[in-house]
Amino acid sequence: MVAQAKKKIHFPKTRLAELAARAGGLTRDDAVDAALSSIEHMRSDADAEIRASIAAMEDIVFSRRAGEMLDADQMKSVLKHADQIVTLAGTFCYPALDVAAKSLCDVADGLLRSEIYRREPVAVHVQTMHLLAPGVMSLSQEHAETMLGELAKVANHFNFGTLSAMPGRDDFIAAATAKAS
Repeated sequence: MVAQAKKKIHFPKTRLAELAARAGGLTRDDAVDAALSSIEHMRSDADAEIRASIAAMEDIVFSRRAGEMLDADQMKSVLKHADQIVTLAGTFCYPALDVAAKSLCDVADGLLRSEIYRREPVAVHVQTMHLLAPGVMSLSQEHAETMLGELAKVANHFNFGTLSAMPGRDDFIAAATAKAS
């Protein structure tokens, strides 16, 4: 038998591989501090965007033309704004607002899927979020927990599941917000 020659594989060195192999850069603590500082610089913009999203939802829910029922497009728009607030409230550490916005997403999604376009459960969530928004009022932890407990009662009344537990939730939210845009 003739021995076969082993094949050699050559991996070319790229500039990126060379740069990644070099020592240097920031320490972990410096990188974390720089990231936190960068996020803090964006806080005022995020707060303004949160207030704008709440104002847009208030316009939908409390406008003169809003009756007892909203339509599907209005409900999708509320869901889009609430989802944006969930992202910003989580990023900028507003836990009470985050819980209220997630609850609104769950209720709005449940109402949308069941084709029940009632205004009242959405309205009470929007009003609560208005009170919890940064720069609006300074509420005690006890007061915020009481309000969130009342929102939980509203959500439990309808017995809708949570979006965070729903399989394919990211695809559903993306589809719902794309249609609302």
